[in-house]
Amino acid sequence: MKIAVAGMGAGGLDDTVSPVFGASPSFTLVDAEDQEFLSIEIVVNPTFCVLGTAAAESARDLAGRGVDAVIAGEFGPEAVQVFSSAGISTYRLQRMPVRDAVKQFLNLAADTVRAVGRGTVPTGYVTSTYGGGVGLGRQRWLGGRPR
Repeated sequence: MKIAVAGMGAGGLDDTVSPVFGASPSFTLVDAEDQEFLSIEIVVNPTFCVLGTAAAESARDLAGRGVDAVIAGEFGPEAVQVFSSAGISTYRLQRMPVRDAVKQFLNLAADTVRAVGRGTVPTGYVTSTYGGGVGLGRQRWLGGRPR
């Protein structure tokens, strides 16, 4: 199984998982089987710091490299669309070394990760859904009561 992990730095097992897929400067590709790391490849993100559809281009590049799963803190809608159409799973893990994220993914321990929508998040990690409107949110509240 080939796993791609978005990194915050130059990549590698000691790098930290990036909080945002599209904003990661590198990807660490780990080929693993039966809890063992068979090979490790570091790929520089060619679209790092590029606005627009950069995340989708990075996602297409990883799909072309034959990855089976991708780990990052968050994924944008363009990247999710590319991965889902290619049959690649996305997993939301962050604030840990790449090595630990891959081990956690390979273990898939019930007390470590749980399925939420697309991919997995650490237990206790609170996800919330916000409306898609253009409302003013908390600005419409004055003194604890609505306007």
